[in-house]
Amino acid sequence: MAILQGECPKCGKRILHVNVEQIVGMVDGSSKARCLSYSCIHCNTVLGVQIDPRSKPRLRSNKPAPAS
Repeated sequence: MAILQGECPKCGKRILHVNVEQIVGMVDGSSKARCLSYSCIHCNTVLGVQIDPRSKPRLRSNKPAPAS
């Protein structure tokens, strides 16, 4: 059974490992989702981004402002 291995589209080196980084997805200037970015370990080209399937929804505080 052969193992298929890809190549980086920028530097052409085989992709055996990637850098994984946590980032925040933005929509109209507001942070909306926690994401993961995958980049080449040789040239740091971003190979892909996805919503982090392990992340929990971000809680938003709806507490009223304290009265002065």
